[in-house]
Amino acid sequence: MHYHLILSSLLLVICFSTQAKLELTQIKAYPKYSAEVTVLSHGKRLPAIFYGAQGKGPHPTIILLHGYPGNEKNLDVAQHMRDTGWNVVFFHYRGAWGAEGNFSFSGSEQDVTAVTTFLQQPENAQKFKINTDQISYIGHSMGGHMAVAGIVENPEVRCAVVYDGANIGVTFKNADEKVRNLWAAYADSLFMLQGWSSEVATEELSNKGKQLDLLPRAHKIADRPILFIPADSDVIPISEIDALVTEMRKVKGNRVHYTLIKDDHSFNNSRLQLIDVTKRFLNTNCR
Repeated sequence: MHYHLILSSLLLVICFSTQAKLELTQIKAYPKYSAEVTVLSHGKRLPAIFYGAQGKGPHPTIILLHGYPGNEKNLDVAQHMRDTGWNVVFFHYRGAWGAEGNFSFSGSEQDVTAVTTFLQQPENAQKFKINTDQISYIGHSMGGHMAVAGIVENPEVRCAVVYDGANIGVTFKNADEKVRNLWAAYADSLFMLQGWSSEVATEELSNKGKQLDLLPRAHKIADRPILFIPADSDVIPISEIDALVTEMRKVKGNRVHYTLIKDDHSFNNSRLQLIDVTKRFLNTNCR
């Protein structure tokens, strides 16, 4: 009996040692990397950076969606998620930060789908070691709107995480004239958004405000996991976030998660907590 116990222990040690050597070989053969990528959306070029995960793959993949105009890029989230085995792609919407074309909210929704489609194409999935069944979105502020719009309009996308997310059809069409004037003045200051101004923003919200409202589309989430992380800041009213959460939770079998992190709009004082909550949600529900 004692002999069999020793033999079993030795076999376990050999198995673990062999597995460790295989993993080390994979790490050396397939290290982490980054690559500059250009994605076409409606004939315009979008600049993107791809953070490739370590190992042979294919890997689950995150599309990281910045806000309005995108000063906070959340690239610390990208690096931490890559360390846990996720690919991450970050890009700029049409008309933003040197991307071709003119900026618009509705155009940005289209760009999210264009980048998703790019990653799903067989040649790109193979090249970048992407598991196309495990694509998720992380979006901040306006990018939170884009993450919700993206997952409801792309049923093959697995999950979404929303950092203090806007609902453009509501947030930027605020009934309070003072708030609307503040957003209009802000639009006029955004020189990094090509073809954009308060006049253009007002026109788009007037013509497409209903289409940009996420509430009527909320049911399309079905049973796919989504995590809302509001900050309860002065930028995005938490009541707007809660209204969308409530609407999604009406769906039978929904998997809507909610974690409040009280901080400013960019979570400047809670980055490690933000990353930890994101990591646990994605690794538990989305791969």
